[in-house]
Amino acid sequence: MDFSRKFKGVSLRIIVALLLCLFIGIVAAYIFATVKFSVKVEEPLSVVAYPSSLELFPNMTQSFNVTVNDAASVNYLVVLDFSLNDTVFQESYVTFSDGAYTIVPGLNTLTANITISPDAPPAQVELTVGLDRTSVAQPSYDFTFFWGPNVQRFVNGTLAMKLNFTLTDERLFITAKINKTSYDVGESLGIVFDNEFDGFRVGDQGYILTPDNGSYSGVETRLGKDWFLGLMAARLPHPSPYHYCTHDNQTGYTFYVNFPRSVVPVKTQVGQAVRVHVDLFYIVEVEFAIEDPYKE
Repeated sequence: MDFSRKFKGVSLRIIVALLLCLFIGIVAAYIFATVKFSVKVEEPLSVVAYPSSLELFPNMTQSFNVTVNDAASVNYLVVLDFSLNDTVFQESYVTFSDGAYTIVPGLNTLTANITISPDAPPAQVELTVGLDRTSVAQPSYDFTFFWGPNVQRFVNGTLAMKLNFTLTDERLFITAKINKTSYDVGESLGIVFDNEFDGFRVGDQGYILTPDNGSYSGVETRLGKDWFLGLMAARLPHPSPYHYCTHDNQTGYTFYVNFPRSVVPVKTQVGQAVRVHVDLFYIVEVEFAIEDPYKE
């Protein structure tokens, strides 16, 4: 009997068995070391405060505040979505402000307007406010301009205008904050677009936006300082399709402007930019270009 071959076969089987046990042990260890758990990505924005009720009369516009909390660490561009539980009444007699807001981490107080038409009948309806988080608020541009008492007559001391421009692939949002604490319905914010990127001149498209939420559209009729849309301006439907304005006796005016991209001229061969001229109360004015990354 050849014992060497027998033990050699036994040894081979033992080695194979040991290797197989080792492999099973490694796989088992890997399996037992693997765990599963759920991952939930939550909505970062929530409405945390709003009016309990509003009481209005026909032909009345009222402002109200909505407080939004941003639990994330980034800014968002938000549009408020208003809906009544009576859609026929809303479509016939109610208009809400149409604006966008830049939301920063933490609490944000947003001011909106509701307007009741003069022929509205008595009604008891329920308002739902939703948040449309359209995009992260980029690109966003902030500018602050100052005029001393020697060049303006609107405030005692320094007149300040803070501008924020937020550009999306669908809209140009402008927020203008002006520290004039006295209210005058005859004042306005003017915006002109440089249609051909050849300097602001007669024929460029412009808009006059008033504190009572009226607006005018026309073309520039003068060159140089103190441009005015003048006789060629046409009054747009009220309330304005492009803005709404609030006024506070402590902080002054805030204009929320919302232009669709269809009315914003772009010349991609000139730095991919939008050139804007802003005129405040027909006296003080600024102009500049903002980059447009959405155009090829």
